[in-house]
Amino acid sequence: MKLLSIKQARSIWLIYLIELNPRGLNLYTLIKPIIEKYKFQIYPRPEELGFGKEIREIKFGGGNFQKDPKHNIAFDLTIHNDGLIVDTRSSTQDSDNILKEFLTWISAEIDLVPYNEVLRSQLYLSELYVHTEKSLNSLNPKLADFATRLNSLMIGQHDQPIALETSSISFWNDSTKGSPVGSFRFERVIDVPFSTNRYYSVASLQTDAHLKMLDELEDILSS
Repeated sequence: MKLLSIKQARSIWLIYLIELNPRGLNLYTLIKPIIEKYKFQIYPRPEELGFGKEIREIKFGGGNFQKDPKHNIAFDLTIHNDGLIVDTRSSTQDSDNILKEFLTWISAEIDLVPYNEVLRSQLYLSELYVHTEKSLNSLNPKLADFATRLNSLMIGQHDQPIALETSSISFWNDSTKGSPVGSFRFERVIDVPFSTNRYYSVASLQTDAHLKMLDELEDILSS
């Protein structure tokens, strides 16, 4: 499976802010230093954070994280009462590293509880565009026959022929038996010719694990 681009690499760290800040310190004093440190282009205005207002989330956009001496990563940060989210277009590992640095830094700035003592869970969302020459019809030869039958029964717009084929596969978690989180989808990119063999995939996985599972899927399609 050839990676074309990463649409989103999201890391979600579930932390109750009240446990990170049990002494009720004024976290709003960190807003300006956060903006300056990460050079955010989008950030909350003072009037949006007035005392006594119910704030469900605080969003920062277009930030900059120095991954190494040669590479900077753009990212968005959203702070909720029960956790933090970082979105990048590089990898969930980078998103994790940003959250680790961010939480370590703010804990040192105003003496908060170390994040690793109150971190409850880590969740991920990976969205990728990939290329493969393999067809989902190869999952079962009967799928191609079924698509041919459908083609013969359907009429395209303006009486033009249509060409249906198996174009997606998905796995969902039974939310009635546990966590509602968990899914995997692999499908053709819409509005581009099938001949380009471009696919979109989304999974509740870290980026590297997602790519490995796509390679495994390609092996299945090749067998």
